[in-house]
Amino acid sequence: MTFQRNNVTKYFYLLIIVLLFIIGFLIRENIAGAAETDFLKFTWPAVLSFKRDFAYSIINYGKFGEGSTPLFHILNAYLNPFTFSQIAFQASITLISFISFLVLAGILVEKFKIKKIDALIYSSILLLLPFYRASAFWGLTENLGWLFLILSLKFYVKFEASKNKNEKTYIFLICLFSSMALYTRPYLIFFPVFLILTFILNKDYKSLIQFSITYLLFSLPGLFLLNLWGGTVYLGIGDNKIDFIQDYHHPKFILKNLIIFPTIFLFYFLPFKLIEFFNKQFYFTKNKILLFFYFFIFLLICLLYYLDFFEYLKLTKLGGGSVLKISQFLFQENLIIFLLISFLGIVTIIELAILSKKNLILLLSIVAIYCTPKFIYQEYFEPLLILLFFLLFDLRVNLKKTFQDNKFQILLLVYFLGYFASSYYYRYYLEAI
Repeated sequence: MTFQRNNVTKYFYLLIIVLLFIIGFLIRENIAGAAETDFLKFTWPAVLSFKRDFAYSIINYGKFGEGSTPLFHILNAYLNPFTFSQIAFQASITLISFISFLVLAGILVEKFKIKKIDALIYSSILLLLPFYRASAFWGLTENLGWLFLILSLKFYVKFEASKNKNEKTYIFLICLFSSMALYTRPYLIFFPVFLILTFILNKDYKSLIQFSITYLLFSLPGLFLLNLWGGTVYLGIGDNKIDFIQDYHHPKFILKNLIIFPTIFLFYFLPFKLIEFFNKQFYFTKNKILLFFYFFIFLLICLLYYLDFFEYLKLTKLGGGSVLKISQFLFQENLIIFLLISFLGIVTIIELAILSKKNLILLLSIVAIYCTPKFIYQEYFEPLLILLFFLLFDLRVNLKKTFQDNKFQILLLVYFLGYFASSYYYRYYLEAI
């Protein structure tokens, strides 16, 4: 009787989340703020242009000002039958975003052997994420990239468990979908980088050769486009023309983003740390060398704060993540709480990195790619980090057991429903004051 009641409750929660997603589309929800403008100014004109003239659009792609590669626009211009109106097109992208939630649930069932309703509950977290919702409802490019990444992860999970069965098929599909992800959203190159580094460091030369050759074949269209565009990506026209790679994506920006990234990382990882605490599995190192290293990092942050190195954070209006926005709202120019949270995020990242070689490679791949933008946005990591926590990272908790724990479900639902509600409040009330 208790089992049936628990299932009914779970289906009720799932129904509420799905209804919230549908209602969000119907009322034209835009928690992210700039989603509507980005669609009208960049995405929609590019899709229509590709429908009219492929050659002109691909040659002059930079004029549309899109901060992404053109696969999204090409696929939708020629394969999406709903480009006859803006609202129909946006509905089709919302449907694609919903499909991603179902595909992720299927992967969780296969990987962890959990019940379908539990997998759907965990996967439904995607439908609560403000940036994911905004990209879905307004027909932006991000969510198609996330679908391709999820499909890549699906076949990577199969590849890891394959024991040489159907290996070549999985390699082809991983490379295909991760390349499509890259051609949709350039930052998703982190996954091929992770794979290649993994095979190199594990001395798995057979897989390295197979993946490298397949990726080389799939890279040919990208190399052709770079050559066509003059070796880089230029956005805009005339005096507003910028080199999107050199001016907005460069290793020189990594240093200033290293203090922001840990706060975003900790924001999404916090539920996993809390379940460790509730299950009395919370771990903190007793290694004296590591403790000394943490103390050194803390002193370094204090010194840099004293030397006004972090003054740029006070002036940051574009990007920075939720933690920085909350800090600016509550404490104005006082950065102490933000820097303390960043320090805790750094400690969390280091603890995760030393847990396994796989984690270290994955974290280095993410930092190397996602910390290079001039402005680091939280939307870059949503739902990326959740997908990786579910499917790739090695965690201290046993995920199979954790996914069967009703406390963890409740914790995740409360946490991300709270995130959704607070984002809604901030966007439609506080910003309106």
